[in-house]
Amino acid sequence: MLPSPPWCRSRLARGAISWVTFLLLLLLAGAGYLAWMWGPVFLVHFEVKQVVRDYMHQAVKEPNDQQLVQAMIHKLQVLDDIEVPDDSGVLTAVATVQLDPEDVTWQRDAAATPPMLHVAFDYTRWVRFPLMARWTAKTLSVDLTEDLARPDWGPLR
Repeated sequence: MLPSPPWCRSRLARGAISWVTFLLLLLLAGAGYLAWMWGPVFLVHFEVKQVVRDYMHQAVKEPNDQQLVQAMIHKLQVLDDIEVPDDSGVLTAVATVQLDPEDVTWQRDAAATPPMLHVAFDYTRWVRFPLMARWTAKTLSVDLTEDLARPDWGPLR
């Protein structure tokens, strides 16, 4: 067995880390911080899209669009809440997604083949920067189109 070079023995014997290891640890810490900060934001946004898709699927059998929009807005408002600072700096719990029926574009096109439904809206989400005590507002968009054709499962058995 060949002995290792002296420059390798001395550095590794001292337990020092190389600049590559330091850079990788720094990148890992940065990625963890970004996941801690933005992970909840995009998880709630994914849940918002799932709720919108659910109400779009309900529109296949429910012709009352106003009722569907009202129920969807209510579901989105109770989906999640976040504590944000008010004007005096006190943290208060507010709904993460705050919408009015006028903010939602709900367009049903029954003349198309197949019938289509387009739902779109933007909402502003407060994002907290952990460890910095800083807040910012991020505008997220939902823009989905689905067909409203009733599925044909074949003859009943």
